[in-house]
Amino acid sequence: MNPWTLLLSFAPWLILKFVSDLPFGNPLTMLRIAVVIAALVSFYQSRKSTVKGFIYWGNLFFFLGVALFLVAIFPQMWFIAKMGLLSQLMLNCITWGSMLFKRPFTMDYAKEYVPRELWTHPAFLRKNYVITGIWGCYFLLGLVTAEIRIYEPGINHGLIEIVDNMAMLGAVFFTSFYSKRRKISSEHAS
Repeated sequence: MNPWTLLLSFAPWLILKFVSDLPFGNPLTMLRIAVVIAALVSFYQSRKSTVKGFIYWGNLFFFLGVALFLVAIFPQMWFIAKMGLLSQLMLNCITWGSMLFKRPFTMDYAKEYVPRELWTHPAFLRKNYVITGIWGCYFLLGLVTAEIRIYEPGINHGLIEIVDNMAMLGAVFFTSFYSKRRKISSEHAS
């Protein structure tokens, strides 16, 4: 599995994260711009993506179904004030929900690199549960940091951002390392 392909599926979330924090205008304007761009990217991905799994549907629901309306078109301050927390909740629902439904979201991407006959192999399934679980832990950390940003304003937000970015890079590198570890072959499948 290519971790960069997986990371690209999170492009709308990354746009929301980085564009909304840019210091070019007032925070509400930057958030609206970020949501509109993220919604456009989600729409573009929905037209081009061959992978239509949990992230695909989560992106469409959150950005085109909810955030675009409640932030950019009909601004609702209660939603805007909790946007970081709600986006992290959505990412946790996508991740842990995919595991609950026995379809770890990383499998949708891994299947592009693994022959069909290995898709039900226990090692392939285990590998995807582990990688999805690591992403789930990263999103749980994101949920905690979003809550800290809202309810603990005295804590240095720059430090929180560094921890969050380092954890994201850790999830990317873990995905890269672990997906290359001990390749599953047809001989092991039988």
